Amino acid sequence: MSRHRNKARMETLPTQFLENQTAWEILTSEKYFKWLLLIPLLTILAVFAFYPLFYCLYMSFNEALLVKPPEYIGLTNYRKILHDPNFWTILGRSSSAVIVCVGVEITLGLGIAVFLNREFRGQNIVRGLCLLPLVVSPLAMSLMWKYFLEPQFGIINAMISGVGLPQISFLSTDGLAFATIMSMEIWKWLPFSIFVFLAAIRGMPRDVFEAASVDGAKSWYTFRRLTLPMLRPFIMIVLLLRVMWLIRLSDPLFGTTQGGAGTEVLDWYVYRIAFVRFDLGEGATLAIITLVMTLIIGAILFRQLIKALGTSR
Repeated sequence: MSRHRNKARMETLPTQFLENQTAWEILTSEKYFKWLLLIPLLTILAVFAFYPLFYCLYMSFNEALLVKPPEYIGLTNYRKILHDPNFWTILGRSSSAVIVCVGVEITLGLGIAVFLNREFRGQNIVRGLCLLPLVVSPLAMSLMWKYFLEPQFGIINAMISGVGLPQISFLSTDGLAFATIMSMEIWKWLPFSIFVFLAAIRGMPRDVFEAASVDGAKSWYTFRRLTLPMLRPFIMIVLLLRVMWLIRLSDPLFGTTQGGAGTEVLDWYVYRIAFVRFDLGEGATLAIITLVMTLIIGAILFRQLIKALGTSR
């Protein structure tokens, strides 16, 4: 009898103990303290991420001009944008920028990484120089290239004139201006691809390549059959990150063309509609459409990344 009484007392002890604890002691206990640590992060996300996102979604269903209060109009903004030929032109231009920049960065980055992996005199200096574009801020980069490409006093046109060729208006000629913007973006972010691939190559097992060399495999065969399959997850990482960043391409335009000369891309279009025309409803709609496209493309590429990680093991 006494044994059962002691057992019942032991079972009720934790409840009585919790009832005697203060709220602070309960929150700082091992069970609840890990959730308490998440409160600052959740607060920051709520203020700076979730609230702006849901407010932007709310504004996309309204006619919201700066001079009058929002007025609910349903899906009118979405229909207006999707039937706007200018939107599809800008979307095509943004897509071409993503394809060209990512293709060039991955191809050149892989080639330069293979070159930098070899031992040669001054390799540390070359690697340091390759890293320089990545440490320049985007706005400073756009202003720097604006002065470099200035038609009359820029250093690029000075070198062109020095060999007897006519000066070129890089940032005011349709077609050429957009190619210049893409070149600036490639120059800025090419080191990211280089050093991701270089780190991956230097981390590969040496014995596999030594065995291939002993078997008489040529360099191109080794690269195609061994190096590329091992690099596939890293290629997908670069592809995923750069595609998502390039959808929001706008930094090179701030200090150069301001969206003129046929260089307006999707993110700059959102900025112009919302903060130049002050049509907050249509600007919010464009932002939501851009977000949805980014999430869809990111999900597709992320699934390919998971597959690449699975096959590389």
